[in-house]
Amino acid sequence: MPSKSLQIFFIIFKDNFMNIKSLFVTTSMAVVGLAFVACSHDDFINEDAPVNNLKAEYATNFEQKYGKIAPNQSWDFCSMQPTYSLPSTTLTNGARTRGNTFNRTKETMEIGDTFIQYMADNMKEGKNNTTHGYPFGMKVPSNAFTVVPIFQGYARYYWQIWMHVDGIGDQQVWEKGEEFLYKENETDEWTPVGTGLDGIKNKKGHFVKAPAYTYNDLPAGEKMYFYIKVWKNGSFNLGIQRYEKYLEDPSNPNYQPYICSSLNQQMLALKDAPLDGLNIGADNEVTIIGCEDMLKSEIGSSDYDYEDLVFMVYGNPVPPTEEVEELIESQTKRYMMEDLGTTDDFDFNDVVVDVKTGRKIVYKYEFDTEGNKSLVSTTETRLPDQAIVRAAGGTMDFTLTIGSTTWTKSEHMSSSVMWNTGWGGASIDYKAVLDEPFEVKDFNPATNNVSVSVVGNKDGSGAVKTITFPKEGTAPMMIAVDPDVKWMKERVSIPTSWFTVPAESAEPVTE
Repeated sequence: MPSKSLQIFFIIFKDNFMNIKSLFVTTSMAVVGLAFVACSHDDFINEDAPVNNLKAEYATNFEQKYGKIAPNQSWDFCSMQPTYSLPSTTLTNGARTRGNTFNRTKETMEIGDTFIQYMADNMKEGKNNTTHGYPFGMKVPSNAFTVVPIFQGYARYYWQIWMHVDGIGDQQVWEKGEEFLYKENETDEWTPVGTGLDGIKNKKGHFVKAPAYTYNDLPAGEKMYFYIKVWKNGSFNLGIQRYEKYLEDPSNPNYQPYICSSLNQQMLALKDAPLDGLNIGADNEVTIIGCEDMLKSEIGSSDYDYEDLVFMVYGNPVPPTEEVEELIESQTKRYMMEDLGTTDDFDFNDVVVDVKTGRKIVYKYEFDTEGNKSLVSTTETRLPDQAIVRAAGGTMDFTLTIGSTTWTKSEHMSSSVMWNTGWGGASIDYKAVLDEPFEVKDFNPATNNVSVSVVGNKDGSGAVKTITFPKEGTAPMMIAVDPDVKWMKERVSIPTSWFTVPAESAEPVTE
């Protein structure tokens, strides 16, 4: 028989059991809540909590550095613009460097109506000259040569002329409307031509004043070609005939240009043009190059007369044109990653890898009974995707996964070595390749199915940190850029301007 005191306790306990139970549950939940606040996320039930804590800390530091992230901020800045190479160049070649080694001078050149008339007679407006627009490349001569725009068509698109030289890279030559003037009669005032529909309506019988770019000391014998970048979208007002130039924005597909190249039947070359109407030496040769600003896939809506943009190249001799029967078209994405070794480091050089996709294009020509040549077919063959590791900045081992292919750092070099990141004042070789390019399978550039798994500590212990391509609006530990974008040196953060303008034009932010 329990004591009286104990009986009283049982009575009190029985009467207040539900209240005590409620208080216990409430108090317990409060304690658990405090525990979750004090720790992070699901530390008690998730073995990945230490890695999640690092990622959360990284995200906080990232926003402190760069500001709040927009919900639609994409971290894929790669435009996936195609590049071309001729048969002697393979898909495994190094990424091209930015064209800061071009040596050129600029002057102003006046072009007479006789020469413009010759151009007009040989590029009939509205006539489909597709069969004459054979793919062609050029070779750099040992002498200087000059490039001059001579006609800007009456079209709403905005474009730029670019030149590629093997061994150097690419450089913009001229943009639509840049210092371009014309007049219909010799006594008229010069009229500027803008960036849009206010081009030259009648290309016959007028005079042109335009910038002339002379290139010196380029590597003789190297292959070269021209192409134009075309921005199809724009703001257009018929009333004032004004085109609003679109800035290149790799993160927005509507603001990305497409490429029309001399290697891919988008340009027509007229050789041996006369020098009438040109104030150049009689020993020069001239090639006129007409461009079509419409993709081949849209030929049904294009006149394909190759006179949307016309420029000339002259020299002694002029760079010789060579018809192309086979070429390689490739697209490259450069992935730059952080390995979470620290959470306040945004140089994105712990892993840098280029992934290339490509195809081989073969052109077939035929001759008629009179010896006239025509392009009758093209065939395409998909080439294996390849990856090239360019830098490894972390001091821990990692395994890179691209599609269904893996690559581990320690199998190619010491995992504790920082390679090609400018550590300790060393220079960076932006063409360097760690070990060899390797074939990858099941890579999807649209979904960015690339990840890297990093061991927790230098001794191989600790939780493995897996980093995947970030979703929009989240703090990135991986970004995608064009292959000519240079990665940062150690502890130099990627610039904020990369989020709003092309990465190529940005300056690093030093810590």
